[in-house]
Amino acid sequence: MQYLSHMAGITVKVQGKAVDIIGTHSMIASTRDMYANECTEIDKNFKKVHDHAVRMAKKVGCSPSKPWTTQRLQHYSNAPDFAMHTVVDYYKKNCAIPFLDHTLSSLGKQFSSLAITATFLRGLVPSVVCFKNVDIREALDVYSEDLPSPELMDMELARWKAHYQQLPGDKRPDSVAKAIKECDPDCYPNICVLLQLACKLPVSSCQCERSTSALRRLDSYMQAPMGRQRLANLALIHIHYDKEISLEEVVDKYAQLHPRRI
Repeated sequence: MQYLSHMAGITVKVQGKAVDIIGTHSMIASTRDMYANECTEIDKNFKKVHDHAVRMAKKVGCSPSKPWTTQRLQHYSNAPDFAMHTVVDYYKKNCAIPFLDHTLSSLGKQFSSLAITATFLRGLVPSVVCFKNVDIREALDVYSEDLPSPELMDMELARWKAHYQQLPGDKRPDSVAKAIKECDPDCYPNICVLLQLACKLPVSSCQCERSTSALRRLDSYMQAPMGRQRLANLALIHIHYDKEISLEEVVDKYAQLHPRRI
């Protein structure tokens, strides 16, 4: 539990509705450093973790012990080290060290250097660009061939930042999806292309998971014959529930599509 506490802030950050990828990846880098330090100082710090686990076990009436094994099993390749006589050494080598190695490896795979470079495009969001000086040169090098005029990107970004600094904080878009709706492709052609690319990047799976959760409520076994077009329309209405819909206009359009004699 103590080792997992290092990732508590990241899980909350990533699951937010408006994810600040720049801040999130800095937290990921610091968390990886913490786990690397835990691996280096495992001999010094694991005793504290073990003592905490012993105190928790006493509350439920358990005592620490290592599994019983026979001497014949020591010839197997996956057998534990029988030279270790204490319970602390057993769990340090067979539980703590493999867990820390697996966590470091997973963080490296999920958040690679290329993904970090691509998510620097988050720095174009007005709510981020007005408060943080995000260096997007690495992302520009990756997507320079897709831009109409990459040599004018610096001046275009300065105009983009100056435009939103004049607005109050609640008027600044806080996500890529909102920013692209307010981006004029004639005034900001490069930023518009970069925002389109950022919208297509799988920065976080939370939005996809929310859509999947909405489909579970809509497409039940009682509505199995529902067509794909109707399901997509109902899903959009359910997900974007903050949009105002005129019921009279919907009824009028439905009546025009399906005229009936009453």
